[in-house]
Amino acid sequence: MSDMRQKSWLCRLLAVALLLCLSGCKAQQTPALTVDGVPVSGGVYQYYLHDALRHPAKYSIAEGDETAAGAQAETRCREIVALDRYLKENRITVRADLKRDAVAQVEGQWALFGAHYRERGVTKPDLTRILMFDAQKKQLVQTLYGTGGKHEVALKTLKKSFSKLYVGFKAFEGPLTKQNEQGETVELTQAEQKSLRESFRQMANRANSGTDLDALFAEYSETQGLVVVSPLSVSIMKDGDPMYDADFFGQVSALRPGETGVIASTGSLYLLQRVDITASDDDAFEAYRDEVLYREKMADVEQRVAKLGEARRRNRDCAGRIEGKCAP
Repeated sequence: MSDMRQKSWLCRLLAVALLLCLSGCKAQQTPALTVDGVPVSGGVYQYYLHDALRHPAKYSIAEGDETAAGAQAETRCREIVALDRYLKENRITVRADLKRDAVAQVEGQWALFGAHYRERGVTKPDLTRILMFDAQKKQLVQTLYGTGGKHEVALKTLKKSFSKLYVGFKAFEGPLTKQNEQGETVELTQAEQKSLRESFRQMANRANSGTDLDALFAEYSETQGLVVVSPLSVSIMKDGDPMYDADFFGQVSALRPGETGVIASTGSLYLLQRVDITASDDDAFEAYRDEVLYREKMADVEQRVAKLGEARRRNRDCAGRIEGKCAP
């Protein structure tokens, strides 16, 4: 092949490659749908589509129903645009801490699942828009139901919900295992386990009769050849906490505030005293206050956002009417 023919062939090949590249880039830039003139990327649509197919119960659709999953993805896309417009029109700004949390979630999820997202056509900006949508809904909860909101939830109500959603306790543990002569971890013998249970039962009786739990902890630690250097701290957990056994929350909840009991968990016994976290530790309540508010009112906000999204589907301007029905 002559130099001239070779150059001509290379030029044609490069032209085809460039055309394919431009075609691919254009396809990637084409939005999945446009809501009131606002484009929503295919990556955002694909994220919700796959989420609906993976979790059909979450979206109230039949397993494997791609048509219904697609409809749900379109619904989420409309809601993203509708809520964003509503916040702008009502001059509602997302709190800085909510934005930081969303960015942190994006970074964490992208670091772990970036390849998985890319396979489905989801970009990092797509993921940012999706998680920022969640932050916007939290902001709307705060605006409507938080301190100073139009429908502010009373402090007493929040504390009551806090005491139902979370339990606080102080505890120390007695392992049901030991090290054998070979340095291996083995279970205590039946006799040793019986002795430990009886010891913990007696300590629970003493605690319920007025003996301080920290004093009991010091006594028990001394029998184990340990020295206590700080008092027991209050732990707070909610139902389903992966750090504890499935029935641990229920066992703690069964105790009255101030009551001490013996709770069995995987590999250990716990001498555990329930603490009234709403009365004794306001700092704990404040730390969880926002989460309690979201648990109580997020469903209501999501219904409101759904109405905004539905109004967009009907091409009716309802962005400023989240408090009521749209005008015909």
